[in-house]
Formats: sequence, structure tokens, C-alpha cells
Amino acid sequence: MHPELWTIPGITTIKSYGFMLMVGFLSAVWFAMRRAMRVKANPDVVLNLAFIALIGGVGGARIMFVTHYWQEQFAGRSLLSILDLRLGGLEFLGGLLGAFIGIFAYLLIKRESIRVYLDILAPGAMWGLAFGRIGCFLNGCCFGGVCDAPWAVEFPYASNPYIWQWQNRQARVPAELIDTRGIVPTLVSASALNMPDLDRRRPQRELEDLEQEVAILKASGAAPEEVREAERKAAAARKSYEALRSEKRLDELEAAQKFPSRSHPQRGTSVSELQHLADHAGGVRVHPTQLYSSIHAFLLSALLSAVFYRRRRHGLVIGLLFLLYPIARATIEGIRVDNPHDSAGMTVSQFISVVMFLGAAAYLFVLYKFLPQRCPRAVPFVPPEPEPAKATPQPSRR
Repeated sequence: MHPELWTIPGITTIKSYGFMLMVGFLSAVWFAMRRAMRVKANPDVVLNLAFIALIGGVGGARIMFVTHYWQEQFAGRSLLSILDLRLGGLEFLGGLLGAFIGIFAYLLIKRESIRVYLDILAPGAMWGLAFGRIGCFLNGCCFGGVCDAPWAVEFPYASNPYIWQWQNRQARVPAELIDTRGIVPTLVSASALNMPDLDRRRPQRELEDLEQEVAILKASGAAPEEVREAERKAAAARKSYEALRSEKRLDELEAAQKFPSRSHPQRGTSVSELQHLADHAGGVRVHPTQLYSSIHAFLLSALLSAVFYRRRRHGLVIGLLFLLYPIARATIEGIRVDNPHDSAGMTVSQFISVVMFLGAAAYLFVLYKFLPQRCPRAVPFVPPEPEPAKATPQPSRR
């Protein structure tokens, strides 16, 4: 598990999940454009469809997640929290359906061949998913149940699998790392534990220095403008410090430090001792369902790509995608434990997979029974001829 790839000091942190999504998306678009050129389709249409799929996919994935977990995470919260993708929360099936609707509408409006371009994009959808699931593994989401197989993995302290196992009494947590001040006990934040001591103490020291400067200026009878400027700086430092405490949950770390030390009970527990406890508080080994999904997506992408160049009927590849993907997804959902069984005794993803499978079977029946092999709108794309260069007029000689 490695949720953050690297940090650009003072600017931002590059998240593993977002980075893998970017790699998967860009490489899938590149392969799709090459595929389009090989079958004489318009690569510019493919590029437009890729960005429509990006917008519709992210929107659909977020809408499905918010709808699914509305009561648990979003009821009563502000609109900004619903739109804040930095907090996570995307579901692939919602993204797949959102992207499909956007692509279908665009091709319908532009009067392009729907079956041909969906076939071109289908292998890329699975290719992008494969990278996205690697991002899930690095992020620690979409995890499986307890497993003793040789390939089982153990996620670290405060990861999503670890928290789930602790809540379900499958993993033990040292008492020092449990914050019991609220109604619902929580674990001390891993980001607070791993934060460098200098970074943790610097904002507080800067705030104390600025507040002391304000007091000195007032006591010495300094000019009102100078006092107001010092108060403005102190207010900004206080706001920054409170934001840091809230983001990293430093209050939980401070409460944990009040526990008597196990080695020296006469003093509190140091941060290094808390870090040692967290490092040795691993969870139970579980199925790496994220990697299962990634391997399946790579294989399905290769299969769809091979079928694409051998198909004799337009629309076959996208039909196979919607027929084969739900089978593996429903199976893997049975191994995962992070989704509730709240849809007819199944997880919502299993329920959608069943509907998708039945819809794909009906589509393939119609495709072979009633539709022509070649889509009437599948016209080879002819690139426009470059304009001839204008001759440069020669100066007249007299």
C-alpha cells in the first residue's frame, strides 16, 4: 500500500490512485487512436469521445458512489463535500455507464457509426480499468476478505482494510492508538503519526511567536497600523495551524501521548513509541482483489483487441465487453468485503452486473438476428488533402 507517490513541497501531493488513472486513460486513448487509424476510422472522433468518456465516467462514478453511500457519508453535509473528489469515492460501474451514455449521445448527434466507435473504445475501457485497480491496491480500497493463500497481502495500520477488520473484531489495536473521546471510537491518524516532528511543531511555534510579537507591540505603544498588520499575520497563522490540526487530526495524537509509556510509566508515550506500536499492528492477511480485477481487466482487454481485428460484425466487441465483464465482477464482489449486500441480497455492483449481463445477451441476440453485419454509417475516413503551398511572388525586374 502506497497511497501517495511523492510530494511537491509547498504545492501538492501526487496520489497513487489519480496517477494510475491518468496513465491508464492516456495510454488507452493512444491505443484507441491507433486502432481507429488501422480500420480507417476518424482518430479525431476517438479523441473527442475519450474526453467525453472522461467527463461522463468521473461524473457517473461519483454519482453512483454518492447515491450508494448517501446515508453513511453525505446526508446533511455541504454540496462541496459531495463534489470534493480528493476525499475519494468513485465506483467503476457508474463510470462505465456514465461514459457509455455520453459517448452514445455524441455519436448520435454527430451521425457517426455507433457500433464501430464503441468497438474501437471497448478494449481501452478494460485497459484503463486495469491501471485503475492497481491504483486501488496502492490506495488500500476495494479489498477482499480474510485469506491464508500464499499470495494474500497484509495492509498496514489505519488502512481501509485494517480499520474494517478492527471494527469487525478481526484485528487487535494497541489501546494507545484508539481515540475514545468521541461517541464512536476512532484510530489515531496515520498521517499524524508519520508527520515529521519539525513539520508538526513549526506551525505552532510560528503562531506563538506572532502572538508574542502582537503583545509586545501593544505593550510598547506601537503605531496602530503596525499592530493591525501583526494581528493580521497572527490570524492567518492561527487559521493555517487549525487547518493543519484538523487535516492531520493532531488532537488524536496529542491525546495518545498522554498514555503512560510502556517502558517508562512515569512519563507519557512518545511519538516514536506510538509509531513503533503502529508498525507492529498489522492487519489480517486478505485477498488482493484489486490485483485480481487488474489481471482480469488486462486479459479481457487483450481478448477484446484480438476479437476487434477478427470480427465480422460491427458491434460485437462492445457486446462481449458488457457480457464478459459482469461475470468476473460479480465473482470478485463475492470475495470483497467492503461493499454491503443491500440490493436484493447482493452488493449494488453485483446487482448491476446481473442487469448488464442480461442486457448484453439481449443486445447480442438483436445484433445477430436483426442488424446488418456492417453499420450503414461505417464510412472510411479520408483525411483532407493538405492545401498546396502558395507560390511566393517574385519581384519584377525592369
